[in-house]
Amino acid sequence: MDKKHIRLDDLKKETPFVVPDGYFENLPQLIQSRIPNEVVRRPLIRWTWQRSVGLVAAMSFLLVMVWVTFPERQGSLGQEPLSKISDASIINYLEDQNISYYDLSEHQVVQKAFDTDSTVLYYLDGLDEDFIRQQVLESGSGSEKI
Repeated sequence: MDKKHIRLDDLKKETPFVVPDGYFENLPQLIQSRIPNEVVRRPLIRWTWQRSVGLVAAMSFLLVMVWVTFPERQGSLGQEPLSKISDASIINYLEDQNISYYDLSEHQVVQKAFDTDSTVLYYLDGLDEDFIRQQVLESGSGSEKI
């Protein structure tokens, strides 16, 4: 095999393609003539009475499911239900659940309950003075002279 090198300068500079006369001037008219004049639009979905019944059934099912699964709101219990429970029962429950007085004191509801002086006095009324003094000294929040 003989390798022959081709030089670009040796090639003829002719265009091998021939375009008929007036081709690009007549091209838009040629394309327009192939497009149909009337565009027929058909609805994608035809509405029937079966679809109407199905839609009503689906909406009814959806409403029933929302009604059944929607949670009910519980109103405030008020003071009466809790007043029937004894303090000993509440203390036993807290001990069974492993909840200490310190855990309760961190909750905002309990802190609000002690906003008034009468609540604090009611809570401290049954406690021994020595116990109160010991708790104040342990927490370090009281004055040195009690």
